[in-house]
Amino acid sequence: MIHPRRLKGTPQNIARYYTVGDYYTKGGDEHSEWGGAIAAELGLEGEKVDPEIFRDLLAGKIGDQQLGRHRADGQIEHHPGWDFSVNAPKSVSIMALVMGDKRIIEAHEKAVTATLAYMEEHATLRRRDDGKIVHETTGRLIFARFTEHSSRELDPHLHTHTVVMNITNREGGSPMASLETRAMYAEQMVMGQVYRNELAHRVREIGWEIEGDPRSGLFELAGVPKGLIKDMSQRSEQIDAHANEHGLTGQAARRVSFYETRGPKVKANLEELGAQWAERIKPYEAELAKLMAEVNERGERTIPVDPGTAGRASLFGIRQAESREAVNNIGRMYRLGLASHLGEVRLVDIRPLIAEHEASRKLLATTHQTGDQVNTRGRTSRRSARQELALSQHLALAVDDARPVASADRLLTVLERAGLTPHQEQALVQVALSRDRVTGIHGVGGAGKSTLIKVLDQAAEPGTILIALAPTSSATATAGEMAGVESKTVASLLAGGGYGITDRHVLVLDEAGQLGTRQALRVLEISRATGARVILLGDDRQTGAIEQGKPFWLMQKFGLVTAQLTESMRQKTDAMKDAVTHARAGDYAASLAKLDKVVSGEEAEALAKGLVAEWTRLKPINRANTNILVLENATRLIVNSAIRETLKSESALAAEDARLAVLTPSGMSDEEKHHARFYSGGQVVTFARDLVAAGIARNTEYRVVGIGREASGRQVVRLVDENGRMIRWDPRLGKAQHVNVFNREERDLAEGDRIQWRLVNKELGLKNAERGTVEKLDGHIATIRWDRGNGPIQEVDLSQHKTWDHGYAETVYSAQSKTYARVYVLAPVNSGLVNGQNYYTAITRAEFGVKLWTEDPERLAEKLASRSGEKTSSLEGLGRLERDGRRALADRHSDRLDQARSEQERIRQERRDRTLEKQLGRSREPQGLGERIAESAFRIGEVLDWFLQSMRDRDGARDTQRSDRSGADHVGRQGPEHTHQPEQTEGPER
Repeated sequence: MIHPRRLKGTPQNIARYYTVGDYYTKGGDEHSEWGGAIAAELGLEGEKVDPEIFRDLLAGKIGDQQLGRHRADGQIEHHPGWDFSVNAPKSVSIMALVMGDKRIIEAHEKAVTATLAYMEEHATLRRRDDGKIVHETTGRLIFARFTEHSSRELDPHLHTHTVVMNITNREGGSPMASLETRAMYAEQMVMGQVYRNELAHRVREIGWEIEGDPRSGLFELAGVPKGLIKDMSQRSEQIDAHANEHGLTGQAARRVSFYETRGPKVKANLEELGAQWAERIKPYEAELAKLMAEVNERGERTIPVDPGTAGRASLFGIRQAESREAVNNIGRMYRLGLASHLGEVRLVDIRPLIAEHEASRKLLATTHQTGDQVNTRGRTSRRSARQELALSQHLALAVDDARPVASADRLLTVLERAGLTPHQEQALVQVALSRDRVTGIHGVGGAGKSTLIKVLDQAAEPGTILIALAPTSSATATAGEMAGVESKTVASLLAGGGYGITDRHVLVLDEAGQLGTRQALRVLEISRATGARVILLGDDRQTGAIEQGKPFWLMQKFGLVTAQLTESMRQKTDAMKDAVTHARAGDYAASLAKLDKVVSGEEAEALAKGLVAEWTRLKPINRANTNILVLENATRLIVNSAIRETLKSESALAAEDARLAVLTPSGMSDEEKHHARFYSGGQVVTFARDLVAAGIARNTEYRVVGIGREASGRQVVRLVDENGRMIRWDPRLGKAQHVNVFNREERDLAEGDRIQWRLVNKELGLKNAERGTVEKLDGHIATIRWDRGNGPIQEVDLSQHKTWDHGYAETVYSAQSKTYARVYVLAPVNSGLVNGQNYYTAITRAEFGVKLWTEDPERLAEKLASRSGEKTSSLEGLGRLERDGRRALADRHSDRLDQARSEQERIRQERRDRTLEKQLGRSREPQGLGERIAESAFRIGEVLDWFLQSMRDRDGARDTQRSDRSGADHVGRQGPEHTHQPEQTEGPER
């Protein structure tokens, strides 16, 4: 771990703290030295740190130059610097310091050296250029490093304080300037992973083995007793307890706990500490002696890095990073690649390979800000840029490519009795009369976008078929029910390849802001192949996609004809309307002031208890209309547990609980699902498709019992089915979206409990995030009254259907598209998910009022203003939005687009001809058994023919993508506009 901290105090006191020791007396074995390019030029590099020189540099004195700002009283003010503390894993500290393996300390020092070299690359100075602040990377530092052996609680703790002086310059001999550390702070997690991979590789070479987690990038030495690690981790337990109490998650947030929990300093010397540690390890002496014997028997060895492993690690880093964002700091790609192969690769192994991707223009450097994060070394992939460019091409091909959904006469007749507002009428007319195949409606939260679907269906020309789509099953159900039309999820449409869709269909896609780029592109491909209209409804200010991209926003920038709805119909009070308006404008302080109530001044756990207390004081009817929104699942569990405790004390729940197993999503990305190393024992895996060759059946639970290797060296996941049958499964075969990975947990359930379904269940007819009340519980058989419609009652065997949880609080993401009378929001300032989009989505769920709980409203408003939650875009990062809009694209490539229009019309005509042939061929019912068998075989053959054709089309598309050197489709060499035509998607027809 890397813990950066801004230094405070006088240079003299800081120098004493690090050179003498503050909470134990330093010994001669503890290492200190100078480092950095500036130290080398001063002749200090590698030398033991001299306290007087250290003090002067902290004061900004370097040679004849004095750094700092001159204050009005004549004093010079200079900030001394920062401490970037590098901390070894606890098992490493124990075996190095308690068991005396000095080789580990040497490995630690070398790993720190590699880490600091990476840190120095990000040294920056800040200067003014024509009145503007410019950040210039210098890559030059001077720092003092001090290795220490104990924590404040006097546990063994091998760590190195790296005191970075507030000094840098452009080149040797040039004047010194103050240091800008923003980029260094942004890279702290990367630095931590560089250290761990370097250390893990070195300890393996001296005979140790490691146990690592490729998702977190953390490791411990294999064989060190878990109980000993816990006994020697008093400091870590303090930090964990503080973080849990204050709702702090993630490394950056936990850093707050690290410094907030530092106890009083206790004086001791290393000899005394060694004696204490020796006494504390006595219960584990036999295990440790055996472990040391195994290490010595294994002996020191050289472990060469396999080039294939390095290649897989670097490719994983790139793909995993871009699975969530189109633009990432290149350091994030390093970190993910390193974490995926702990102990097997180091930064020096994967960095040249990622550089090769840059040299071949598969990775492109971004030059413009996009999204929230400051990407000081932003990179996007050529593939991501092409996908975004394909959106613009689809818009260009959709211009004047469809009939109006309704005639003006029919529309006027329907509008007379529809009761719409003038803004809604204007939006409906614009979309219904448009001849563009793809159009949009962008509206504020609660603007009544879904209401327009129903009116549009009434006004549509005879024969027109509206289908309501949405990214989530709950939003799909809401849109379909409100409009009274057929509905399906986007995933369902895509899984069928647009099967049965024709040019008579209008695909009305609600919550379009939640679409990722790949999903949006595939919807447009279906529209292009079938001629179906697509109407996108959404709001850029609400919570966006989990996947990469912000296509709805991007298509508007490209010139998507979009009607605007600026008036919210959901909020019923002036105060709520004002709160939403201010939030949309980015004035979060004003928005918070308009809420019904903002509770502050306490820590996160106390705030959660206060929220629960207020909610449980409501009458039952008001509880049902008041939703509790949280930002993350960890907080949701805390709130649900607290509510159940209160309801139990009120006897609102049955006294007797049933302890039931539940399956909670593991959170693995599609990229992680493809690699065996990311699976761990105890997980449960289900499949949406049969895998006949592996003997795997769909919708069956398989338990992960470990990871194995084939004779070829390929890793496989060892699964066990309910009958104890062992299966060796290679996760690289098949599609990741057909695999669900869960963690097995347990929940108490009682009659009266609120329950929420967490995964679509077709067998039970349940949507994701659907909620209900347990009216009866007989063992594991629950009788549930669901909230939807008239409250249908259903018996569910919870021993077979386990993807549920308590349903008192829900996350903001699952609440999107829903409406409640009132909303309670828990927003801990230090949560990584506190951002403008989530806040705006949360408060727009309420009709009459919102109450919010947070530690500090001012800090919350500042964070909401600085963290919008907006996703990134490749073409925005490359500065190409204007150049690649649909009009600019049409001007540059009019001939190619004309050719593409002719091709798409040919495809549609062929589809129509095949449909007609099938209809004519089936006008006579088959007679006799022989004809019925032949008819069945014919239909099976059709489906198989469609499947093989679609596979061939996809392979052809991939081959087209690979032909980068053909000259016409180079993004990066010749620009993103040189790309293949959008892939054609065609499904079987009846």
